[in-house]
Parts: sequence; structure tokens; C-alpha cells
Amino acid sequence: AEIGGVMWDAGGRNITRDTVAPIPGAIPTVTWKPSAHAGQNVAQPMAAQATEQTDPVKTLASSSFGLEGRETAPRLYMILDPLCPYSTRAFTALQPYIERGDIQLGLVPIAINDYENAHASTPAAIAMLSAGRRGMGQMWHRIMAQGHAPGDIAQVDSSPALLQLNMAAAHSVGLKGTPTFVWADSKGMSHVEAGLPDDLSRLVQELHT
Repeated sequence: AEIGGVMWDAGGRNITRDTVAPIPGAIPTVTWKPSAHAGQNVAQPMAAQATEQTDPVKTLASSSFGLEGRETAPRLYMILDPLCPYSTRAFTALQPYIERGDIQLGLVPIAINDYENAHASTPAAIAMLSAGRRGMGQMWHRIMAQGHAPGDIAQVDSSPALLQLNMAAAHSVGLKGTPTFVWADSKGMSHVEAGLPDDLSRLVQELHT
């Protein structure tokens, strides 16, 4: 089960804040200046959000993602940190559905666990992005086996920028942790769910109905 809250270490450091700080906009920021009228200080929000809500499926369709599964299968996007244990467990749990052709999994790599793993998530995510759309899944298996990004990969120059764009896309769909799943049902309605759904069969059925 998921438990919402903030994690602190024994020394009083806010671990949750440090973990999400690299995600643009995750930490609300305001600035103030003296009021021209009553001499009071007023807060001015930085970077007002767009008034129209972004469709999560369309947002991730424009991100840099890998593909696992048949082209004809309905697509389920998974926003992941390659070294997040919950992401790796979800990938393993979804393998039977991928192999049967029930779903096509879209892998959207980001890096939010650097604080917990000595900054190993970023190079691992970059390694996935450097592997190409059909090579990301295989690269992730290598990363899981080694516990870090392989040392023999050729990094694509654009991969760090693609990672930042993926981070921004994840933030825009309301990322609260990894894995986060995004899909469209048979009626075209988009869904966002943090964590692996308890009833995977029902999710697959919803995609197929």
C-alpha cells in the first residue's frame, strides 16, 4: 500500500524535498516586493501554470520512451526511475502481459532517486535513452542486473537533454513517485495512477474493452 507523507532522516534533513527538488516546479517558489498601496508585502507567484489541463497520454506520447511488446497491443506508459525498486518490480510483474501481447509498455525513463543511490539514477536513465526506442527494455535489464549503468555504452549526446524533457513531462502529468502509469481507456479517457495497480487484469481489460 502507498503511504503519503514526507520522509526525514535522523539528522532532521527533509529527504523527500531533496529527492523531488530536481523536478522543475516540484518545489513551489514565490517572490515578494513591497506593495505600492498599503506598504504591505505581497507574494507574487513565479511562472503561472497554463489554464488548460494537459492530456497525460498526449504528453507522454511526445516524450522520449522505449517500447516493449507488440505494435498492435494497447499502450500503457510507465514513468520509471531505472534504479527504483518499485519500478523494477512493476516491470517484472508486467512481463507476462507484454509477452502475451496484452499490452505494449511505453518506458519513460527519469531520474529522481539520485539522493538515495549516490547519483546513479541519472547515468542509468541516460543509458536507457541512449539505447533507442526498442533497446531501452534490454538496457534496463542490464542495469537491473548490474545495479548501475553499464560502463561500456556509447552515450548519445542528446540523451541528457531528453532526460530533462522527460522530467518536465513527468511533472506536468502530476508525478508523485515512480512508477507512475498513464493510459487511455477504450473511451479515450486518460488515466494517471501512482504505483502498480492492485488488479492488473482489470487494467488490461479496461485497455481492451
